[in-house]
Amino acid sequence: MENQILPELSTRIQGLFYLSESEAPLVIEQLGALSKEQVSTKIAELNAAAPDALVTVEPDAFFEKILKSADPNDDIVIANANKFQELHSFLKSNFSGIQVTRIEDGVKVPIIITAFLPDNTCVALNTYAIES
Repeated sequence: MENQILPELSTRIQGLFYLSESEAPLVIEQLGALSKEQVSTKIAELNAAAPDALVTVEPDAFFEKILKSADPNDDIVIANANKFQELHSFLKSNFSGIQVTRIEDGVKVPIIITAFLPDNTCVALNTYAIES
């Protein structure tokens, strides 16, 4: 089953951008077998970040904020926000332990969405926000 989930996840993030002061694509990274307790340490290590720069955001709030902040007069932004809602539903249906982490130590803020496949391997969706 995992063989089908990752290609479908890849398809779902094509053309999807995290909108802030810029547009940033999402990129899949396989983190391998990790415990849920090791995720933050791995994220800090991969991003050369201090552990205290990591901020965990509740996934439902993260995805809801994308939808609520979308300009209702901009069809492209609304379509992008709806794709994020579809991605969230897909993650909840096919993964466990979904977590959203922001690394808040500069203007470019990495955002990492992690989730576990049924075989307990961890997958990350990496993007970033520009916040000046």
